[in-house]
Formats: sequence, C-alpha cells, structure tokens
Amino acid sequence: MMQMYSNSARVNEFVYLAMQGSNRTIDISSASVVDLKAELFKQKEEFQKQKASANNQPVSAALRRVAKKSGLWERQNKGVSERSQKDELEIIEAPTLEASRIAMERKAKLYDQLKKTGINDEKLAEEILVDFDRKALEHLSDDELKEDKPNVENDPWVEYTDEFGRTRIVRNVEDISALEQERRRWEEAALEELKNGGPIHYDETKEIRTKGVGFYRFSKDELEREEQMRTLKEMRLEAQKRKAQLDARMAMIRAKRQKNTSIAESTPVQSSSIQKEVHKLDS
Repeated sequence: MMQMYSNSARVNEFVYLAMQGSNRTIDISSASVVDLKAELFKQKEEFQKQKASANNQPVSAALRRVAKKSGLWERQNKGVSERSQKDELEIIEAPTLEASRIAMERKAKLYDQLKKTGINDEKLAEEILVDFDRKALEHLSDDELKEDKPNVENDPWVEYTDEFGRTRIVRNVEDISALEQERRRWEEAALEELKNGGPIHYDETKEIRTKGVGFYRFSKDELEREEQMRTLKEMRLEAQKRKAQLDARMAMIRAKRQKNTSIAESTPVQSSSIQKEVHKLDS
C-alpha cells in the first residue's frame, strides 16, 4: 500500500515538473513509467465516466449545472426582454394586418357589387359556390320593402278610442288606416243587412277580445238562429229543473241530519234521569 502511494506521488511530481517546463533532469525507472501509464489510464477512465454520466442527465439538470450566475452588469430590468420581443412582433405583424385589412375591404366591395348585379359570366357563376343571382333578387326585394315602409320619424304616435271605448296608442298612419278599414267594414255590413231586409244581430268577428266560456256563436241564418235559441232555452229550463230537484234533495238530507242530531243530544239526558230514579229506589 505504501509502495502504491509513493508511486502515485512520484507520478504527480513528474506531471508537475513537466507542466512547469523545468529543465531538471528526472531519473525515470521502468517501474515509474508503468505507474505513469497506470495513472494516465485511471484518469482517462474517470474522464470517460464523467462524460457518460453528463450525457445521461436531463437537459434541464445539465443546463442548471453548466449555467453560470449572471453578473451585476449583465442583469436587465424586469419586462425589458418581453417588451422588446413584443415590439418585434408588432413590427412584423403591422404590415401583414394592414395588407389583410385592405384585401378584406376589396373582397367586401366585390361581394356587395356581385350581390347587387349578379354574375354575367356563366363559367364563373358555375365555379363560384354562392348564388349571387338569387341574392341580387333578394336585394331588390329588400330595397322595394324599404321604399314601401313609411318613414317612422315623420309618423308620430297618436291616441284614439275604438268603438268599444278602449284607448289605443298607434302610429298616425295606422290610426287612419285602422279607422278607414273599420268604417268600411261597418258600411259593408250595414248595406248587406239593408239588402237582406233582416234584423241586425251581434257579430263577434267585429270585436277583438277573448270570449268567455259561456259564449255561443249563433248562425246568421234566421231559421237556424231561432232553432238554436229554442234549443238553448230548453237546455236552460232542464238545467233549472235539475237544480230545483237537487236543492230539494239537499234540503231533505239536511232536515234528516238535523233530526238525528237532536235525537242524539236528548238521549244522554234520559239515561241520566233513569239512573237518578234507580239511585232513589236503592236508597
């Protein structure tokens, strides 16, 4: 063991003198040469092992080990690098966004033009998936509807009372048109009644409201109307008759129940008097 230690120390001395470039004469024996080769082989094996272990380590661990701590003058303010990267992206993206906007505006103008006029080229119309001819017709119909629609700004709201006494708020044009239509309907109905020469009856179609459960629509024919009224009168009399019978039966049941109640109340009094008489006899 001591021999190996001395050989290792001697090899280290040889290496040191060689690195210093000394002109000193060194006595080297065959044993020293063998020890030097062994030491070099050992150092080479250790170097290979360290290299292999470094290759097997994760990248993050190797980077953490190799990375050096930045100096004081190398540090930057917080957010400087992010802002510089953002500025570079904006410089790159600004021309791209501007070109995209111009292209989209050009396409929008072309689309609106084709939508209004359609496509005259049949070959181009077959290749394009959008039916611009149909859209042109729809565009014309929309424009016609807009022209027919009255101007809302020049048409104020007005309040009027209908024939049933209800207050309504509508546009002035609607008010005039509604009154005109209502007047025409009444005139036509009155003329028709005068032509037929019959009586004027209630017409539920001229009253816009929700009818109740008991509402019944009579016929406009006089004979059929009289038959309907006669049937309803018979049904009403039959209902009144059944109601009278039901009331009489209920009165009978109430009287019977009241009689049973009075008998039940008088029974305990009689039993108590009998008990008193029995007690007197016993005494």
